[in-house]
Amino acid sequence: MRSQRPEIETEAGTPLAAPVDVSSTFRPRDVWMRQRNRILVEHGGPTKKSFVLVGALTQMAWFATLLVASFPTWRVTAVLAVWAFFMFVQRLFHGRIRSTQQLENTFIWMNLSSQLFVVGSAALTGGLHSPMVPSLVLPSIISLLFFGPIPASRWIAVANGFLIIAMACLPSEVVGPTLPFASYAVGLFLSLGWSLFMLHMVVGKLTIAASRAGESMVCMREDRVSDAEARLRRLQSVGAKVAHELKNPLASIKGLCQLIARTPDSERTQERLAVVSSEISRMETILAEYLSFSRPLEDLRPESLDIRALAKDVIDVLAGRADGAGVTLVLDGGSTPALGDSRRLKEALINIVQNAIEATPHGGTVVLSVRPAPVGVTLVVKDSGRGIAPEDLERLGTSFFTTRPNGTGLGVVLAQGVITQHGGQLTYESTVGRGTTATITLPTKPVATPEPAARAAMVEARA
Repeated sequence: MRSQRPEIETEAGTPLAAPVDVSSTFRPRDVWMRQRNRILVEHGGPTKKSFVLVGALTQMAWFATLLVASFPTWRVTAVLAVWAFFMFVQRLFHGRIRSTQQLENTFIWMNLSSQLFVVGSAALTGGLHSPMVPSLVLPSIISLLFFGPIPASRWIAVANGFLIIAMACLPSEVVGPTLPFASYAVGLFLSLGWSLFMLHMVVGKLTIAASRAGESMVCMREDRVSDAEARLRRLQSVGAKVAHELKNPLASIKGLCQLIARTPDSERTQERLAVVSSEISRMETILAEYLSFSRPLEDLRPESLDIRALAKDVIDVLAGRADGAGVTLVLDGGSTPALGDSRRLKEALINIVQNAIEATPHGGTVVLSVRPAPVGVTLVVKDSGRGIAPEDLERLGTSFFTTRPNGTGLGVVLAQGVITQHGGQLTYESTVGRGTTATITLPTKPVATPEPAARAAMVEARA
């Protein structure tokens, strides 16, 4: 089905939602198989009452046929025991299916139990002369329908073949006597009927699931096309905004350079050069943030790290800027281990702490608190700055929205994307005049969040 997502807008300063496209990292066939298996899990396997009823009636008729043919009682009992064990194993495995990965693994074991059932039943009722012979290849056919021509179905067929060959090599005293013609004909009819019914049920189930998976794939392709068009419009809008942001500092630099060229010995030359340097730094910041925003998110490289040590590194990096602004940086909390990409998390935390420093007046404090959480770790960045108005807090994290005169708003967007890519969450609370609190919650282990999902979080204004 077509995914639900916020409306995409192209105006700078508005939410720019990107799609969640799980197909970006898989081949089309892999995506289709996942969709089909998901549908099979959600709607269950071939466990209709008719399936169970027909199976039970067929087996009872088969046992009755053996008894009427005066087949050895212990063999009839053994066939009944093999069937009861097969049904128990089938129900046991089927009840454990909870995910698509479990479905594939469980199918292999269920198929193996089916092979043992049909080969064992044939081995007890005449071997190659048993009426069960037509059902011997049924497990291989069903595995081919389920997996397709891949190594898994081939190995299942090989295992099926070895079991049949092993049964064929059994001596006559083991496989027992052959059935009379009438009983053999009835047994053959039951075996063929059950095999055809089984194929009908399985093929019907797989056909319905495959059809729905195909429809889902069509919707996903349409999503990808519309998402690509929306991304192009979004980047065009962002590019126009960046050009506008760079226009003013470039004009200032041009004018100041012309003044310096006319009066190189003026007493204001140094002052003008300082302004030029400041404007160039501002342009570098805008371009760096834009490039980080526009390029695809890199894959995570998880490693063991200490969140407190990471926060300490961020404080050391920003110590000079904090001293220049007259802001005190404080680190609270003990060592807290986690698993994540230290370089990406450090980049996100620098953006958040840097914003806190710039929002805090001279003499204020920014506190970084590290705490273990029930499902991971929590890192809180709290400043004693001017705070954010409620109407502005709702827009925080929107591209090019900022309360700072020279800001771009991309720092929070980038931090949000990195944290989301780790499977975490970034939230803000603020009171005007009392400061702002940014809370980062990270799981113990990073979640494999698709790249477009993280990009969506980068540019979605809390949608």
